[in-house]
Amino acid sequence: MDCRIRRIITLIMALAGLAAASACSPSPSNPGLAQTDLSSRQTRAPGEYLITLVPEADVKVIADLYGRFGIKGMKDLGNNIFLVVLTEDPGPVRMEELRGQSASVKAVQPNFTYRTNKPGNAQ
Repeated sequence: MDCRIRRIITLIMALAGLAAASACSPSPSNPGLAQTDLSSRQTRAPGEYLITLVPEADVKVIADLYGRFGIKGMKDLGNNIFLVVLTEDPGPVRMEELRGQSASVKAVQPNFTYRTNKPGNAQ
């Protein structure tokens, strides 16, 4: 009888260890909850970019760098961030390449659009 109890306790401990290991695993058991690359689901407004300047920079640097693409409009969003609308969209890669040519431009990114599928579920 003593041997049977030891086997049961060993089996219970092995099952508890398996349960703990699967609960701590990095891969989610529900693939619907897996983290995804949000940029693949986000769409961007063509020709619209958010450009962040360093604090001491002059707004003129935006026209100097990106004026060749035809600036349709520019809006100061505050905190040295500007929404720039271009006539010709060079694409995010080219915009980033040009950003690297000026120490006055801190960052540039496409103006992503967001939508909701259901109330309270922003994407």
